[in-house]
Amino acid sequence: MFDFLRSKAVMVVTGLLVLQFILFHSIPTQEYTPTPPPLDQFASSVGPWRTIRVMTIDTATENLLRADDTLNRQYVGPGDVDLFVAFFKSQRAGVTPHSPKVCLPGNGWTPESSTTISIKVPGEDSPISVNRYVVTHQEERSLVLYWYQNAHRVMASEYMSKFALIFDSLRYHRSDEALIRVITPIGGSRAESGAEGHALEFIQAIYQPLKQQMWTGLSAQVR
Repeated sequence: MFDFLRSKAVMVVTGLLVLQFILFHSIPTQEYTPTPPPLDQFASSVGPWRTIRVMTIDTATENLLRADDTLNRQYVGPGDVDLFVAFFKSQRAGVTPHSPKVCLPGNGWTPESSTTISIKVPGEDSPISVNRYVVTHQEERSLVLYWYQNAHRVMASEYMSKFALIFDSLRYHRSDEALIRVITPIGGSRAESGAEGHALEFIQAIYQPLKQQMWTGLSAQVR
């Protein structure tokens, strides 16, 4: 246990959290808190995908997440995908997005592989970087793609999102952020590439509409 506490990763995260706390509470600034439209107003149909189920989040999970707004839907189209969004208006009080790499294993899913991929999305000059995570639970196998996003950037790394949070707090006086996660089932080892293709198509379809609603609307002015 003590070797783990002395590991480089733990030391980096601890240092970032300490630095974040010092900057948040030692520099007197008035934080800008955005007020985007509720996530439940997001389009029920996007391209060839349509909503077939709105999934509720139980009270225990809501209390753990402490997000200001959430979206949890199942879409069907060329493939079946689950879309989950957790939006945090401010992280000054220490409320931050929970990594799926922590939440999914805690709910009984076993990690199989983890990497980072780049996705070309409409309206962006450069591809966005997202986490690619394969998990299993009994006979089920799923592909998880997720990322952290704010008004100015998309990040796959939890570490980089912490650096960005410090930077944005100083430059823009805001600390809002969203965790966006897409899950699609994998039918078998040969079906993995097909499942990934459907998930990528879905992300390309929802990326700009979701960004438009959360960060470029009149009530969520980008500063």
